[in-house]
Amino acid sequence: MNRTLENIAVNHGDRLRVISVNRLRDLEGIIKDFRAQEELNNFQAWIIDDLYQFEPIQAHFKVNSIILIAVHHPFYAKVDFYRKGRKKTFLSPVRPDFEKTEAYIKDFAEKNGYNVIRAENIPLKRLGVHCGLAEYGRNNITYIDGLGSNFSYLAFFSDMEAQYDSWREVANARLCNTCNLCIDACPTDAIRKDRFLIDNQRCLSFINESPGDFPDWIPANVHHTLYDCLICQRTCPMNKMQLNKVVDNISFSEEETDMLLEGNPIDGFPVQLKEKVYKLGLDVWYQAIPRNLKVLFELSECAQE
Repeated sequence: MNRTLENIAVNHGDRLRVISVNRLRDLEGIIKDFRAQEELNNFQAWIIDDLYQFEPIQAHFKVNSIILIAVHHPFYAKVDFYRKGRKKTFLSPVRPDFEKTEAYIKDFAEKNGYNVIRAENIPLKRLGVHCGLAEYGRNNITYIDGLGSNFSYLAFFSDMEAQYDSWREVANARLCNTCNLCIDACPTDAIRKDRFLIDNQRCLSFINESPGDFPDWIPANVHHTLYDCLICQRTCPMNKMQLNKVVDNISFSEEETDMLLEGNPIDGFPVQLKEKVYKLGLDVWYQAIPRNLKVLFELSECAQE
């Protein structure tokens, strides 16, 4: 049964594992040990101490397993913005189609007499690595053969039984033992040689998704995306086969661009503008998007002078 569901996921371009819910308790111990051994900043400590949950949700069925899915998505989008009669093209991540994935998971469960419910705030990356689905890269991002890092995790609790156990120790990609490309490419020196965790407070992804002024120590020319940061992933050899998986048919008119720059409420956007905002995932980080977009325009104008 588990293999059948895994095959269905592959047919949709995703990858999947069904994991015994008892492994969640094992994962709690592993992360607590890690917490005791590592020096963490306040944000990292908050994630472990307050955000992560290790108890199955209270459901109308007995929770036996976690269905963990790596949902494939395009590497990024090349997005055209029109302003003052000129077209500028900037990069943006693309929202994973979680709705499509949830639909085929629920369809399989219903047809086979199982129940599923979304699992929130469990350590998805760690779970993915320990269950054998993925491996860690040096940049603290996880990779899967055939997908690279072009996926996002989605998880469900279920009464389906896990039919086999692929649990293992934490695994790092072997290629990272002899490769420093992401370290050399990181524009803010967030990826470190001397520890497992990156310095998330220096990571451009974290900074791009946090509202407020950019720190003074960040060079202006490092900005290249509407949010997140793609530099270490585009540099990574494990993403070599993913580089051409790009969306390039999204554009914002001058009026739409102005609405984004002004930070107008998304609820008031025309339907077509809303659809583009949601497709790119701009709504998740919208508090930072006007600032980021403004800086990208400023950089492009300076480059033309």
